[in-house]
Amino acid sequence: MRVTICFGGSILAPDGPDIDCIREIAQALRALKSRGHEVLVIVGGGKPSRRYIEAARKFKASNTRCDLIGINVTRMNAHLLIAALGNLAEQEPVFTFEKAIRAMLRDKIPVMGGTTPGHTTDAVAAMLASSSKSELLVFFTDVDGVYTSDPKLDRKAKKFETMTSHELVNLVAGQRVEPGMNIIIDPIGVRLIERARIRTLVLGRHEISRLADILKGAKHSGTTITPG
Repeated sequence: MRVTICFGGSILAPDGPDIDCIREIAQALRALKSRGHEVLVIVGGGKPSRRYIEAARKFKASNTRCDLIGINVTRMNAHLLIAALGNLAEQEPVFTFEKAIRAMLRDKIPVMGGTTPGHTTDAVAAMLASSSKSELLVFFTDVDGVYTSDPKLDRKAKKFETMTSHELVNLVAGQRVEPGMNIIIDPIGVRLIERARIRTLVLGRHEISRLADILKGAKHSGTTITPG
């Protein structure tokens, strides 16, 4: 299976680099490769990215500059994951979809961070999945699926076990994309998922070690988003 996986900054760098999480991700990716899967990876920036963006705003930096700062932080996280993967990975963060696909076809794991101001890593993941004709797109976050509202703030929030991409579009409609935003999947990414008709999973960190089994059909505790 060809799969694009986005590891959110919320799990990679919740306050700073989470070494145990990065090791676990590397182990899971090795397991996927050992089973013959083709893998493309995107990583987010996490709290360090938001802290740098907040600092830049105090100097009245433009949104474009704030985005560029955030992109650089995602690429530092990409370097860490590449270090953990060793020779299994393309040895530098990949900046374009073309190069990512070429690396994958050479049997390497390309690791991308952000690419262009105005595009979050969620959007990058959706675009990469579409460009590479991936059969599946997976998002790992610090929330174990898609909920009716933020479960960290609303005790009554209910999780969707399954939903269509159209339902997801309606759920996030009206949210603005801003540098450093922290939601499950941003509105641009959601619309790209709907347009490309990509089957998508949203999973919590605790499912990382089970990823190979989940791709084989094992049950998971997250949300499955089907084309709709």
